Amino acid sequence: MAFLSARSRSFCAVVGRNGSTFACALLVLVVLLGAALERSLPLVVWLLSFWHYYLFWLAFAFGTAPFDIFMRDAAVMKTVSVAALAAVYLAAPLDFVSLAVIAGGILLNVRAAAVLGIDRTYYGHEVAGLPRTRVTAFPYSLMAHPMIVGNVAAFGGTLINPAFAEQWWPLVCLHVALNIGLLVMELAGRGRAVRIGGGLVFTGVLVAAILATLPGALLGAATVACAWALYRCYAQTVRRAS
Repeated sequence: MAFLSARSRSFCAVVGRNGSTFACALLVLVVLLGAALERSLPLVVWLLSFWHYYLFWLAFAFGTAPFDIFMRDAAVMKTVSVAALAAVYLAAPLDFVSLAVIAGGILLNVRAAAVLGIDRTYYGHEVAGLPRTRVTAFPYSLMAHPMIVGNVAAFGGTLINPAFAEQWWPLVCLHVALNIGLLVMELAGRGRAVRIGGGLVFTGVLVAAILATLPGALLGAATVACAWALYRCYAQTVRRAS
């Protein structure tokens, strides 16, 4: 019995530590299953496009423990988002000017992340207590927020492709708006205003994504449940600190 109890405690500890990861994984699986049953690619694209922004806001607003779990979740959900967007972008006729602008934005973003370092890219100073440092290497020698600029350029570049922009411009505009929102969040600093404002913004985005696809009750419930589970995981950081 003592052995079973120890195994049970170990399992609960793993689940507790990785709760946000399980919530994200379950959401992706449910959305993919629902989209397969409905044979709807837009369902996947809309419902999986914005979760990394939500994770960034949660970490910035409430803090994150452990930091490595947050970085992993944010990186994976951003990859899922980019893959969903790429699937519909590459299905449209190619536009080489659009591709060039996208590539330039991606290269700027990658270079900035390489200079800043992976930990600081994911708010290591703000939420993980890394010491403040001044970065002056390119592209920070030219601009203060090159990753945001690179993201906006890459997303905006997709709109140069008229065949893609005709159907997907609302999705791209939301991406651009949320990147600008991340910049505003960083400039505003951590505080109650960021918690309230970010919560209202993501609630609006979630409602827009659901309305854009009009998913069934199961998918709608899954997206809301994931948002709530992630909120609980990060809000506990504040309660533990108080």
